[in-house]
Amino acid sequence: MNPPTSRYLVFFQYFGTKYSGVMETLTDQPVLGVQNYLERAAQNLRPVAPIKFYISSRTDTGVHALCNSAHLNVQRAAGKPPFPGSVIVSALNYHLKPEPIRTISSAFSTAAFDSTR
Repeated sequence: MNPPTSRYLVFFQYFGTKYSGVMETLTDQPVLGVQNYLERAAQNLRPVAPIKFYISSRTDTGVHALCNSAHLNVQRAAGKPPFPGSVIVSALNYHLKPEPIRTISSAFSTAAFDSTR
């Protein structure tokens, strides 16, 4: 039996000067997207399955964002409770350093919520 998955709505901001935009890019590209860094930081939560960010919008190279949103699913090991939203924010921000990307807030959302729609 798979452990339960918790879905979170996350708001984040960034200075986009050094990124190819917000969306994930292939890791062999000379400039990565903000999503690459968010997902790399999220893996430090030690999920059972890799964490993917489903970002609500797109930006171009060099564009800044004061508040963008995404949802993500976190599956923890059996018997471990879901993280509170505050832990998601703190952990992501810690592992994003020194990048100019910060999570602003995070909260549980329903499994039916989709930030891309």
